[in-house]
Amino acid sequence: MDQSTLDAGAAETGKAGPAFDWENCWYPVSFLEDLPRDKPSQVSIYDTGLVLFFDGSGQLNCLRDLCPHRMARLSDGQIVDGRLECLYHGWQFDGAGDCQLIPQMLEGRDYPIRSCVRRYALEIVDGIVWVWAGAADAADASLIPAGQASGAEGITAVTFQMDLPYDQSYLIENVIDVAHIHIAHHGVRGGGLRQAASPLKFEIIHSGLDGIRATYRHIGLHRDEDAPEMGAAHVAFVAPNLVRYTSEYADADLVAGLDLFSLPMGKGRCRLLYRKYSNFTGLLERMKPRWLEHQSQILILEQDMGVVVGQHREIEAADRPLSKSWLPIKTSDRLVVEYRRWLDRHGAALPFYRGFTTARNSGVAPDEVNVPQDRHRLHTAICSSCQRLLRRIDLGIRALAALSAAAAAVAILSSGVGLRAALVGVALLSLLAIAGLRHARNYL
Repeated sequence: MDQSTLDAGAAETGKAGPAFDWENCWYPVSFLEDLPRDKPSQVSIYDTGLVLFFDGSGQLNCLRDLCPHRMARLSDGQIVDGRLECLYHGWQFDGAGDCQLIPQMLEGRDYPIRSCVRRYALEIVDGIVWVWAGAADAADASLIPAGQASGAEGITAVTFQMDLPYDQSYLIENVIDVAHIHIAHHGVRGGGLRQAASPLKFEIIHSGLDGIRATYRHIGLHRDEDAPEMGAAHVAFVAPNLVRYTSEYADADLVAGLDLFSLPMGKGRCRLLYRKYSNFTGLLERMKPRWLEHQSQILILEQDMGVVVGQHREIEAADRPLSKSWLPIKTSDRLVVEYRRWLDRHGAALPFYRGFTTARNSGVAPDEVNVPQDRHRLHTAICSSCQRLLRRIDLGIRALAALSAAAAAVAILSSGVGLRAALVGVALLSLLAIAGLRHARNYL
């Protein structure tokens, strides 16, 4: 075997360790700014549906997304007088999950104990809503990973979230795969350049129940002279939901990094919560609207989506150990393989997983895995910034349509040749602007 090929059968790296307790931990479900205040929001953790809503006091709450009456989804309902109302029969629940109204109940009767809905503990840290999957009274807020940028002076951050049609482990594998960036995202803003693709050298600093820490560097890559002089580049997998990139610079006052949080919504679906931060961002970047940065990130994720969905389909359909299917090499795949081996060692209690040599309850039928390219469903529907942009575009289209119609009507009635020509020009320009806005709308 070539010495550059990783040893797929190294027993010492695949030994079972303590199982990760997936229930008694925190899951990042959304950026706070992206949650609507006037209606409930649906999320899920390993196919268990949850509903988030703001009550009458403005407090955010999380309940099981299941009405105890006839098992309708509470997220399909509405908020009435600060309570969550089931769309089916109007049962209402407060933030604690207690049933406060059953319209069909006779007066004077006590509500059944089983009319309550399970409440989940939640915390808001650094603008991210975290939900504790286990019993609410066991929730420990100190276990939420603190943001690296918290408290740093002059930090500018960009946040973004998107749902993706593959398992969380495939997302984590994708975002810790440094080697693919310069090939898969060649020429894309925020991506890479093919000529910069080079071998990588990884050093695994730590691998345990809490995750993996590593450093890496490109071999033989010449840096841009305008870029800050760098020291070490660090990447960490903080179990079970965070991949963190940080960089050290010769100037110790410079701070930059990337936090990639993920939510395992269920088999074949997950959510990415992205936060990029820096204290030396240029003025133009700081002034850029949030929605504009999102379009770059969506493009990058869509480029990955086709590849990862295809990879997901082939691996799960084959349903055989990755150690028998892959041909990983040391200069690109060491961290990816280490993550899959982490699942071998610590994933036994997860509802499903695929490690490097083992798997549990995995496998997805090929026809269950597809590539939905609906940006609206995957991103805009869960992004407050892009929803506002969409509403403004629709308002602009309506206003321009009215202007065009009015200009055309006045032009018909006008007797002046010059005025008529000007009004016709206004009508035509309005129609062109409408076409441009409709084209822009297609990207949302």
